[in-house]
This record gives sequence, C-alpha cells and structure tokens, in this order.
Amino acid sequence: MPLESARTVASEPSSMPPRYLTSLNLQAFIQAASEVPYQKIESDLFPGIELWIRRDDLLDPLISGNKAYKLIYNLIAAREQGADTLITCGGAWSNHLHATAAAGARFGFRTLGIIRGERPRLSSATLRDAERFGMEFRFVSREQYHSRNHPGFLEQLNIDPAEAVYLPEGGANLAGARGAQLLGKIIDKTCPIRFSQVWVACGTGVTVAGLSTGLKATPVYGVEVLKAGHSIARDTEYWSERLQHASPTREEMGGEGAVDPICRTSRQEIHLKNQYHCGGYAKCPHHLRAFQREFECQAGIPLDPVYTAKLMYGLCETARVGQLDASARILALHSGGLQGRRGFRPE
Repeated sequence: MPLESARTVASEPSSMPPRYLTSLNLQAFIQAASEVPYQKIESDLFPGIELWIRRDDLLDPLISGNKAYKLIYNLIAAREQGADTLITCGGAWSNHLHATAAAGARFGFRTLGIIRGERPRLSSATLRDAERFGMEFRFVSREQYHSRNHPGFLEQLNIDPAEAVYLPEGGANLAGARGAQLLGKIIDKTCPIRFSQVWVACGTGVTVAGLSTGLKATPVYGVEVLKAGHSIARDTEYWSERLQHASPTREEMGGEGAVDPICRTSRQEIHLKNQYHCGGYAKCPHHLRAFQREFECQAGIPLDPVYTAKLMYGLCETARVGQLDASARILALHSGGLQGRRGFRPE
C-alpha cells in the first residue's frame, strides 16, 4: 500500500485487513508502520472534539499494537548477538507474551515464557496460542515472579541465560522504549492532520515516555489502566530520562533508507489520567462494557477491555465534562491487544 494511503480515512473499517511483518529489518518495519491507517471517528460519544484513531491493531494480526514497537529493537539486537532464544514473562492473558511467542515463530527464535502462578487445569487461549507458536513454559509462584526484575532472576529458576535474550514483562526495557519513541516519529511523518494531543492507554509508562520523546510538538496523554499509585508517573519519568540521553542505533544512523536519529534532548508534555482504571487492572465493570459496546457499534472498531476500552472511555468522559478545548484535534492510539478479548465472558 503506498505511503499516501496511510493518510486517508477508511469509510468501511471492516475493509481494512491487517498487514504482516514479514522481515526482521528496521526499514521494512518502518515502512509497514508508515502504512498503518488513521480513521476519523464520527460519534456523539465525544462531543465538541475532532477525534481520530491510529489503527496499530492492524499492523500485524499477531504482533500488533505497541507490543510490535516494543519488540522490534529487542528482536534486531537478539539476532545481531547471535542469540537463539527469547525469554520473557507474563500472566495467562499477557499480550506481550503472545506477541513474543508469535515473533519467535515468525523470525526463527526459540521462546521460553515464565508464567505467573501455577499451571491452570485449563490453559487460557493466550497460552494455548503461545504453545502452538512453539513457546515453552515455566510456571513459577507469585513470590518468585515478584523478583522478575532483580539480578539473577533466571539463575534462581535454574534457567541458563547463555545465548538467550531476556525481555522484561511488557517489553519494559530501553529497547522497548526506543520502539515507542520510533512510533512517535512515524506519527509525525504520516499523520493526516496536525494533532493537538495524542492519547494512549498506559500500563507501564514505557509507551508514554517513548511517544513524548519521539513526537516533535504534541503533548501526550496517558490513561492509566490500573491502580498503580505513583509508580506509572515514576516509571514514565525514568524512561523519559533514559531516552533523552540515549544514542542513535547503528540501524538509525546508517544503511540504505536510514531514518533520522530519533533521540532528542527534550520531550513533550506528559499528562497522566489515573481516574479511568474502572477498579483496577483487567477490571471491566458494567458501565465500561456498555461503553465499549456503544463505541464499537458507532465506530466499527473493536476494542479490548483491558487497555483500549479504558482509553476511549477516559477520552469520552473528559470530553463530556468539557475538559477539552472545542478546537482540539485528538489522536488516540489503538495499541492492539485484541487477542485478550477472549478472556472476558459475555454478560
């Protein structure tokens, strides 16, 4: 699809099939990401604002949304290091775990998933997918899992990290943050209009931090999807600082079609909204379900109840109480994760 097509508005959302990431190459990834469509939302759920959504759920049917951006630099580094195994961790419905397993199968890596809690009698659809993709599992106690970010975690589980790359939960490392930063740069180059705000669901702060340092002149709003106290703000600040002092990678600086360096010495404003988590992580009360159904009916765009439904609900409520300028042009980012819809039973 030509680059210009990414700037058009699709009148029939169902007519937009997902793309496929077929090559572990930064320039091929940038080209695919540059073709992600932007769709204008016509809905009375968002009074007084001009709202668009960037459909990164369509980047790839399995490696989609912000997980793809968090993985790309990690995958390239693993290949360059000669590593044959990716090790990561998550819960039974983890989008990151699912995307890592799919990427391993797609690009020739063995994958090992460290799963929080005991092996369930009946595996989740996410874990069944990951196992079909070839991922091996190691189930650990919640107490052991709590140490996942500590030095020596793998050795404590008798896992040899030699010739393997460890990807933290949710892709929360510098390479993951750089991928989110790349997304900000791509938005600057492909957006159909100049937006006054960019909104995204926020779980770890990595994506928000990356966007804030990748965008040139657009403030970023993160809708927190869990009750995290001040930890998301703290982590956002941490990753923003790391990115501001990082150096461009070799792929960014050289080679045919190289992109401009994406690291910056400053960042855009970050605003975190912590009142729309609807009770906590993966909590989906009746009013959120009702909103999700109404949004999907009006916009024709599927959401997941853990991240994107809360993002759009937060935007709806903010617009409804008049906290957004009437002239606001807002871009919401669809961060994928639709595979997680299977974890929620219909009411």
